[in-house]
Amino acid sequence: MAGLKKGFRIVMDVIELYIPACWFVLLFVAFILQIVSRYLFNNPLVWPYELAQISYVWVITLGCCYAQRTDDNIVFSIVYEMVGEKVRLVFRMIQDVLIVCILAYMVPAMVDFYKFYFTRYSTVFKFPLGFVYLGFFIFQIITICRYARDFAGCMGKWRGKTEDETGNGGVIK
Repeated sequence: MAGLKKGFRIVMDVIELYIPACWFVLLFVAFILQIVSRYLFNNPLVWPYELAQISYVWVITLGCCYAQRTDDNIVFSIVYEMVGEKVRLVFRMIQDVLIVCILAYMVPAMVDFYKFYFTRYSTVFKFPLGFVYLGFFIFQIITICRYARDFAGCMGKWRGKTEDETGNGGVIK
């Protein structure tokens, strides 16, 4: 079981850390190359712009997955901080249910979107556009799983179980 958890953690690290880092390097190189070609050589290139756009989509969507894991999202907690622990737990459960339901509701539409966009191609690289936006689908599935797990942890806390019994103690990780 420990080996399975370690393997899963490695896969999640690749998806949430290493793939976005590689895309960010591509984004940065394309951006610098575009600046150099435009302003030093007075000859703007087309492909760095498209590469930067594609890279940006992947960096943002998969980077958001990592922000969920570390719970580094921006929150407005004025009301949340003023209420007791049980009410906070209810707020978290409502949030978890809403996010899971909305993203799960979107899955069939996203599948249709990808079926259509895998038949269309980007202007310069001729990549299938479905690949360009596939990062959002990965984000969507990871988010559904994370918030469903968080909901299970919150339910365990609601019933009075310890963090060891619920597995994660109501924390998104």
